[in-house]
Amino acid sequence: MGTIPAVLIAEVRIAFQSCARQYASTRRTHFSTLRPLLKKSQPVTKADNLPIQVVHSQIQAQKKTQSSPTLPPNPQASKELIPVGEEQNAVDSGRKVEVPLKVIPKAEVAPNLTLSPRERLHIEQLTRRLPPRSEPKVYKTRFRIYTAGNGRIYMLTFLRFSTIIALCFVTAIVVPAHYLNGSPIWLVAGVWLAAFIPFVFVNWTLRPMVTEVFLRLPPSVQHSPKLAMEYAKSLPADSALDLRFMRASTLTDLVTLKIANTRPAKSSFRPVSFEWFGPLVERGGFLRRNPTQFYVRPESANGKAARDVTPGLWSKVYERLTGMESSVVSKWRR
Repeated sequence: MGTIPAVLIAEVRIAFQSCARQYASTRRTHFSTLRPLLKKSQPVTKADNLPIQVVHSQIQAQKKTQSSPTLPPNPQASKELIPVGEEQNAVDSGRKVEVPLKVIPKAEVAPNLTLSPRERLHIEQLTRRLPPRSEPKVYKTRFRIYTAGNGRIYMLTFLRFSTIIALCFVTAIVVPAHYLNGSPIWLVAGVWLAAFIPFVFVNWTLRPMVTEVFLRLPPSVQHSPKLAMEYAKSLPADSALDLRFMRASTLTDLVTLKIANTRPAKSSFRPVSFEWFGPLVERGGFLRRNPTQFYVRPESANGKAARDVTPGLWSKVYERLTGMESSVVSKWRR
């Protein structure tokens, strides 16, 4: 048997080298056979002899199941060869940052202090903060039970305002003109008194006039309409009234008094229904004294002024203040 020619051996070698180079140029996937990626406990089965395409599809399905939120990622879920992808640079450079931690020491009031359960409960009640309580809704703080009427209030305002304007005009213009003209002093004083006397008379006469009356409600009945009406109908002795009146400057003000500190009264020179004989909540100053005698009508006015007036209460209050029945109650009884 003759020897193989050297030329033929060289051609075979060149053919194998070209085939190897062609396979190396088309190869795109590197495979890793690292032990951590394989399951040691599972034996080798026929799946090791599957084609590369089948193995690649199984690996893609395994990656999808690992990326799902329901199943935790497990790189050792398959015994097949896992392709190693290209390395990706992370955003984090891996630099360690030290985060300072504040260590709070254990609080000790006394080293060897022992408290009983009752003392601990007492300390807890003193130190804990309860949530703020929501304030209950207030129905009303007072009832408007009487009004003199818009027409009477306008008339009182006009009378007071007209006397004030007349007094200011006489004091600022008429009296200086008479004085500079050489009029005698008694004439100048008489002219000024002619304007001052009507002002004092109107103020003194209309001082007891009450324009509005309010019944104050205690805090215990301010949150329920039913309790407020029951309190208003019973009228205990310590029930308080807010009386609105008009001062000499035509400005309105309030005075507060209790029903138990009032009594019926009359006057021959000005309208008076009842008077105060007990302590007032606010007595007023030296130049702003509050009135002590008051005048109210037996009936509350009607019309627009009576829109906020609570009906059915003034007749009882009027009887308690003046000692006389109102005309409405007397007509109803007849």
